[in-house]
Amino acid sequence: MPYSIGHTANAVRATGWRAALLLFFTALMAPAIAQNASDFPRPESLEPAVQFWIRVYTEVDTQSGFLHDAEHLDVIYTALPLDRKQIEAKREAIKAALTVLSTGKRTGLTAEEQQVLALWPSTVSNQTLKIASDNVRWQLGQSNRFLAGLRRSGAYREHIQKVIAAKNLPPQLVVLPHVESSFNPGAYSSADAAGMWQFTRATGQRFMRIDHIVDERMDPYIAAEAAMSLLEYNYRVLGTWPLALTAYNHGAGGIARAVREIGSSNIEDIVANYKGRRFGFASRNFYAQFLAVNEVEKRAESFFGKVDYNSAPNFTEFETDAYIDAEVFARSANISLAQLKADNPALRPVVWEGQKRIPRGFKMKLRDAKVTPQELLASIDGDYKFVVQTPDVAYTVVRGDSLSAIAKRFNTSVSRLVALNQLTSSHRIQIGQRIL
Repeated sequence: MPYSIGHTANAVRATGWRAALLLFFTALMAPAIAQNASDFPRPESLEPAVQFWIRVYTEVDTQSGFLHDAEHLDVIYTALPLDRKQIEAKREAIKAALTVLSTGKRTGLTAEEQQVLALWPSTVSNQTLKIASDNVRWQLGQSNRFLAGLRRSGAYREHIQKVIAAKNLPPQLVVLPHVESSFNPGAYSSADAAGMWQFTRATGQRFMRIDHIVDERMDPYIAAEAAMSLLEYNYRVLGTWPLALTAYNHGAGGIARAVREIGSSNIEDIVANYKGRRFGFASRNFYAQFLAVNEVEKRAESFFGKVDYNSAPNFTEFETDAYIDAEVFARSANISLAQLKADNPALRPVVWEGQKRIPRGFKMKLRDAKVTPQELLASIDGDYKFVVQTPDVAYTVVRGDSLSAIAKRFNTSVSRLVALNQLTSSHRIQIGQRIL
């Protein structure tokens, strides 16, 4: 998930305006991006993490997973089915075994204690085992999700490769959606990241239009260009691709701070030694995951057999010359509204429900179009072309209001009001707030 600029801004403020200026001018003055074989080094110290993620992506599916040590990823205690009670019972047994072992006991061990100890080096310290007792982590498997993502990637790969080539960026970046969303263009995360490239709203608005009518994060083609622009910026600021990729998750400001605090720009040093408050498991493992998905892609047939990739759709883009109702556009293009909606996911529900028109200047995609853009737009009667957008219907919240009451009054749903107004909660509105 691309790190929110709000978090980046907080990191920059913490180090003062000089740091902000340094990042800005570093990006401006950085030389053109060059590519070479060492763009994505694979440090020996990260190899356990890389191998761990390869196993996650190929050995266990989303109905199973691993209990493992959160810091030493080569220590995988067991694979289990996705059963919460069984997982928690096993976790407690492992923690209990580690607690005993951390006292230095090495004889008269139970079978559980012997099995746990055997997973650690013979030289492991009691302190390491004590810390490990609090670091028993569950990782859900991803093999079926990865395979589904491989198949989906066929629809988008050629476009992403063209974007990468146009910016002269390393071709290996094409696999990044495996880490973010398994190439799922409709993905949403618990952190409010959206789309195949998992942009948060704040970061996405640096590169795309995101409002209650259009959310370009949901268009995998537009968002691909935004993602490569963000990575390009990260690289110009930070100078290496391991750092630029990690910044995609943690923010350029956060990684710049890590470099200053650790005194090294080597990703392995930062992963091992940086203890930033927000630099958690996901950030520490982001680059290792990227290396892992590159490896799995190269060996996909050995892991999954023959992969049937989705074919890329044949789209023609039509830039609208007025504000046009979606139903009118679909009828003029002789396709169903459902198909038009599926091929233009950046347009939000208010457009498809007729509350708003397709914006003027918006580039509509038509699959296997039989007419030219000029012919289609000319076929739409002038009476159905508007020079302005449909006005918003706004309501001002008064004392005693609730979203459910407002939804009932305007014959809509609470979920629709939450989405339309980009609310963070369906239970919090304020007197005087404007609700669309």
